[in-house]
Amino acid sequence: MMPIRHNTIDTKPEDVPDLPSEKAQLDWVDKVILQSLIRDARLPRAELARRVGMSPPAVGERLRRLEETGVILGYHAQINPARLGFGLTIMIRAQPDTGQMADMIAAIEATPQIVRCERISDKNSLVAWAHVRSVAEMEQLTDRLMPHGKVDVSIVQSTPVEPRPLPLEKD
Repeated sequence: MMPIRHNTIDTKPEDVPDLPSEKAQLDWVDKVILQSLIRDARLPRAELARRVGMSPPAVGERLRRLEETGVILGYHAQINPARLGFGLTIMIRAQPDTGQMADMIAAIEATPQIVRCERISDKNSLVAWAHVRSVAEMEQLTDRLMPHGKVDVSIVQSTPVEPRPLPLEKD
């Protein structure tokens, strides 16, 4: 099952003033900090500082810079949806009718079971993932989106490759 992730800082990708092709300049310290946080986002600054041989305030400044530049977008708890009663994960492919893109996006935003949505370069211009408790709830969710365009839904059977972080380049 795909995890639900919760952002705990206020930086959103759209708030970061950079171009998609810009690459952050990371040194080995930044990479060690990032790799450590990827493994355990709850590591205390003192432990991060020990790992890179710096003081906790210096590591705090590094973290602040990584957050401000949009390298770190948030710190997350990985939640098992099934343990909260959301036994089905679904993938939604949506093709909004002409002039309905904004309304389709608004409907998706207003649907709390939808945990992720991306606009893609395909005839189905939106792909979203949701967690629902039942097929009946899946049907209600689908019915909420259908007035705005074509909607196809698939039930996720398994996740053979879990979400994983990007590899950090070696210096």
